[in-house]
Amino acid sequence: MQTQAFLQDTWVRADWDHFLVVANDPALTQAKFYYNHGWMRVEMSPVGPAHAGANNLISQIVSLYAYTCSVGLIGYVNPTLRKVGLQEAQPDLAYYLVGQSPLPSWSNSPIDLRTTAAPALVVEVSATTLEDDLTAKRELYGRMGVEEYWVVDTAGRRVLLFAAEGDAEVLESRDASRVLPGLTVGMLAEVLQLGVSEGDAAAIGFILQGR
Repeated sequence: MQTQAFLQDTWVRADWDHFLVVANDPALTQAKFYYNHGWMRVEMSPVGPAHAGANNLISQIVSLYAYTCSVGLIGYVNPTLRKVGLQEAQPDLAYYLVGQSPLPSWSNSPIDLRTTAAPALVVEVSATTLEDDLTAKRELYGRMGVEEYWVVDTAGRRVLLFAAEGDAEVLESRDASRVLPGLTVGMLAEVLQLGVSEGDAAAIGFILQGR
């Protein structure tokens, strides 16, 4: 079967049907796909230690911090979020609050945002995609109805945090999380620094001591 033609790591004009053909190409199972009202992007960058390590560490910290402050979360690694005909995204991490409704069903189908709530928190780990994560994807997640969006800058060893204001679809910069009260961008930067220099246990210990 011939692989569908596309431009890698670039937003290009495409209708929904063409996007689905590319996204369902069995030769592209390792790619990540994004779609936003007539524009699509396919990412196939290899995942190195910086991206993989930050993804692992942030997922641990979110779960641990949620537990320590009694916030019920349901987490997903690289899920497909879809509004048929309009939008699609595959964030590195996505979290729902237990009290959200309706929650995704337990299946292997994309999360259908026409019938399911948008995640409370979405995380993109940026090793090679920082500019796009801060601009086009920030707009995409805001329009999807995501409450809070984190961009993990692996090179800068920092986390940039954005949240919706009122009913607006625009995600504005913030210094602290709403989904995980008390967790600040400063704490997250410290976690990344410790994770790189001293390992996951040191980063987890910092969060435990901070709580």
